[in-house]
Amino acid sequence: MLAKAAQRLASLPEHTQQHRSATALIPLLNQTRQNGAALTLGWPSSDDRPLKKWLGPRLLWWPRGVPEGRRVTWISSRLGRAIDERPDWFAVLRSATAKLDPQRDLLLTASGTTVDRFLERAAILFGIRRLRVHLDERRTLVDWLTRLRRQLWRSFLSQDVAGPAVTQSEVFVSPSGGWSAEDGSSSDLPLSDRVLIAVADQVFALQVRPNGNLHQLLRERLLNSDWPTASVWLALGETLVPSDVASELQSLGAIGWWLFVADAASVHPNDSATIADASCVGHGGTINRLTWPDGDYFVHWTRRQDGPWPDQSEANFIDELLLSREATSHSAFAALSRIVQQRRLIASATGIRGETAVVSFSANPLYELTKQRTFRTHRGRWDCEAYGLCLRREWLQSRGAKPVIYGDDDLWTSLPDSNRAFFQLKTTRSRRGAKLIDWSREAEWRVPNDLDLSEAGREDVLLFAPTEDEARQLAAISPWPVLALPTSQNPSATPATTPHC
Repeated sequence: MLAKAAQRLASLPEHTQQHRSATALIPLLNQTRQNGAALTLGWPSSDDRPLKKWLGPRLLWWPRGVPEGRRVTWISSRLGRAIDERPDWFAVLRSATAKLDPQRDLLLTASGTTVDRFLERAAILFGIRRLRVHLDERRTLVDWLTRLRRQLWRSFLSQDVAGPAVTQSEVFVSPSGGWSAEDGSSSDLPLSDRVLIAVADQVFALQVRPNGNLHQLLRERLLNSDWPTASVWLALGETLVPSDVASELQSLGAIGWWLFVADAASVHPNDSATIADASCVGHGGTINRLTWPDGDYFVHWTRRQDGPWPDQSEANFIDELLLSREATSHSAFAALSRIVQQRRLIASATGIRGETAVVSFSANPLYELTKQRTFRTHRGRWDCEAYGLCLRREWLQSRGAKPVIYGDDDLWTSLPDSNRAFFQLKTTRSRRGAKLIDWSREAEWRVPNDLDLSEAGREDVLLFAPTEDEARQLAAISPWPVLALPTSQNPSATPATTPHC
């Protein structure tokens, strides 16, 4: 239809805008049509009734053609921030993906879902074909079509009009266009979940929260005869699909799947962090008290890292989790162990105005910091942790350490560029504005860029951890002494992304 309309416009006089636009559009339309591109109403070659019932009538644009195969989707409730502490979830995902047939199966993903972040790498690692579903309810149907036209034109200009991909395809699902789904009970649930569960020939639930969105959608699918029986599989386990949810869904026809994995409780949570090569054999030993006088050292504490390490790519981080590699823990203890093994403190620009990467320290005494720890609700973490390092003040100053300049926005504006890396707002309010926080109490110092610790002697660095056992593990790989520093408060917390100051 589009090609015929362009041909009619091209027959108009050459000086008209319609003729010029159509003449430019015809090669693009011919090329995309040759590559199998299609615009369909509903999902081709499938029973369209479930899709209409849950989603209403939708246009679907297939820029690389409609891929064939059994449509399979993995779904999961939210994992939380500490995903490195979920080996059970990744073991199920890894095992289920490995069982797919690369020739027959087509793995569906959609942005905004829990599993999407991991399925791109899983499809590459296991050689599975993937179909990415693009959704956009914020636009009108006309805006959606206009956006697709522009996208086609940009692809044509960049010559990115290759034929159907072997491992990855895309489909763009239109807005509802004012139509509502026939099934009102599910129309208020997330569109991405509705699309994946409605379209898939087989659904594998990795984790389902009781009475959550996925629980409701799975129940509705199993109660509806439009979908085949035994097409919903459940990963059984109290941290995956708990017994009460599994029992209900299995009574409606779902299939339970149990994966036997190593008991996580039998492995010490810090075992992976103690693995080191010969260059990391320690001789620092452990101590039971801090002998350095207050004022002669600065304190740097480590936090758990939710996501890749500062010098690690997203793909490598996900590969660690999917392939169950060693040292996947990103706890505060693991972060400290990694610093010791690398002999380096990696600078970060998180929360730093101007986004200059720095390494931060506190000039406050170590015992004072551990006794006066405060949980910052607006940041979702403690202001200091029970793991970290003390470094000699004189040694740090020789590496460029300077005290933070506390002030207001006017002071920031007046500072030369060379000093802006050391600026910090003196006061801010908590997330709800109820509490005024005075950041100058942290007595912060900063070192621009990464800090190389390979030249630090035994007398320049001291590590600390909250237990004797962890202190001994660190001493096995550390050239510097390690202090066991017990704290009555929770030594770990889940950090959030810090705001710019």
